[in-house]
Amino acid sequence: NPQSLLTRHLAQFKNWYSQAGTPRVKAVGNYDAAAQTYSLTLHQSCPATPGQPTKLPFVIPIELGLIAADGTELLPTQLNVLTAESATITFNNIGQAPVLSFMRGFSAPVIVEVAHSEQDLLTLLAHDTDAFVRWEAAQTLLIQATMQLVAPKSMNTKTDGLNHATSALSEPLVAALKAVLADAKLDAAFKDIVLTLPGEAFIAEQLQNADPQRVHAAREAMRLALAQALHNEWLAAFEANKDTGAFSPDPVSTGRRALANHALGMLVLAAQTENDPMWPGQAYQRFKDASNMTDRLGALLALVHSHSAHAKPALERFLAQFSNEALVVDKWFALQASANDRGGNVLPAVRQLMQHPQFTLKNPNRARSLLFAYCTANPAGFHRADAAGYVFWAEQVVALDAINPQVASRLARALDRWRNLAEPYRASAQEALKRVASRDNLSADTREVVSKALAEV
Repeated sequence: NPQSLLTRHLAQFKNWYSQAGTPRVKAVGNYDAAAQTYSLTLHQSCPATPGQPTKLPFVIPIELGLIAADGTELLPTQLNVLTAESATITFNNIGQAPVLSFMRGFSAPVIVEVAHSEQDLLTLLAHDTDAFVRWEAAQTLLIQATMQLVAPKSMNTKTDGLNHATSALSEPLVAALKAVLADAKLDAAFKDIVLTLPGEAFIAEQLQNADPQRVHAAREAMRLALAQALHNEWLAAFEANKDTGAFSPDPVSTGRRALANHALGMLVLAAQTENDPMWPGQAYQRFKDASNMTDRLGALLALVHSHSAHAKPALERFLAQFSNEALVVDKWFALQASANDRGGNVLPAVRQLMQHPQFTLKNPNRARSLLFAYCTANPAGFHRADAAGYVFWAEQVVALDAINPQVASRLARALDRWRNLAEPYRASAQEALKRVASRDNLSADTREVVSKALAEV
């Protein structure tokens, strides 16, 4: 397309391929009520990386719009291409102070810095016409809520962070999420992803000196808060989407199944907290009656993650039914290894599962299903204050290295970000890495991973 704005900058666009790192785009807006203009200053930067202390400007396509506080579109979606280190764009005839809707359609893979207030984000979540911007607003609000909850003195993880569920989320945020879930015009898949909390690993990446146990307690408090505050909406969502007829992989049916299983998980969580047997019982019945693997696993996940008494018989029934289906058995192992950790219960379960007749380290998929699910997909279960998770990791990396160095080196990367951990986790993780690195017969693949992790930065 020779006439496009991007094609004109094709030579500069190649900087995306020759320069390492993720660019950052900072947007600062200023509204002049008297002149009815809105000026937007954009600045791009990219952190120095080994061998590249300075970076040339990237070509960054930015789709944006402006909306009013009531959702009125003040400026329809417009493409602007940022090619310089900084640039200012002025929009005329803007009759009221707008809210910037930035990077619509995820127009560029960059880290965005926009000084949106909480009210701005709530406006975008409630009214924006772009699905990505609405999702991003929800994620930003949830991350901000998590940061407040993880802050020192906000919860006592030695007792029970779930006691803080009622104050985990602000009333305006709960109301906004409730409105999304109750909106009959919105797509089920969109509701599912907007109501999905950021993962523990992603939350930890936003922190310096991350305490995995505090992050876990904070996220669980938020999850319980949403389960309880939106109970009626979860119930309505489940009832409206639980029956999708004969299995079909089309987007609408897929979205409805996802939302129904999400809602079921929240209903079971709230019921378990209140010692109400109804929803765990319904989830177990849905597990038994399911006509497809998605719904069967969704119900099983709800039981396992809520620590329901029905989880054990459901797991036994699942394995008996699919014992000859290798990929399904892999899911069975992974589900238990990534289960919600309470009181350090997951690691003993993983060690026990390693003795199961269906498990062997010699099968790469089976090893991944259990060990990777625990070490990389279960931060709270893996990052234990007693360092038992790191001891287990070191044992398995060494054992795997003698069988399959490629798989072992991938598992070794579970501690790549050990420097970002708070104490005592950081020192314990470093010790585990040193223990693995000290092995004389370690493969080149695994040695490279642990050596880079230990190297001074």
